[in-house]
Amino acid sequence: MRRRSTIGLAAALLALLAAGWWFGSPWWTLWRMREAARAGDSDALAAYVDFPALRASTRNQLGPVGGLLAGPAVDALVSPQALRLALGGGRGAGGEAGEVELVRTGAGEFRVERGRSLLVFRRHGVGWKLEEIRLSSEP
Repeated sequence: MRRRSTIGLAAALLALLAAGWWFGSPWWTLWRMREAARAGDSDALAAYVDFPALRASTRNQLGPVGGLLAGPAVDALVSPQALRLALGGGRGAGGEAGEVELVRTGAGEFRVERGRSLLVFRRHGVGWKLEEIRLSSEP
């Protein structure tokens, strides 16, 4: 009987840890990205970004213009240094990031709405990586 209660306790602990990861890992990722941006650590920030997917998404959003910017312009726009500046790591970025809304869209994706922009993260192993940034033209 004692072995049964130990197995039950281990299963409950494992379920609790999984639930904690499920709810907490997106917030952990965002916090780590913000801290890397504030510290000016482009390499640490880059660890949370799928650059090939982000560049492809950026080109798609630009439509026909994206074909013209397919080379160095998009690469410069979607770089660790540019993201560090955009996420508040540069001079004059000023204060807090503002209010964000995190929305889970499935087991492998969550989205962050910040102002008129939308950040799309997808699961990579047990972590998350930024794969899309959608900028809205609406006021």
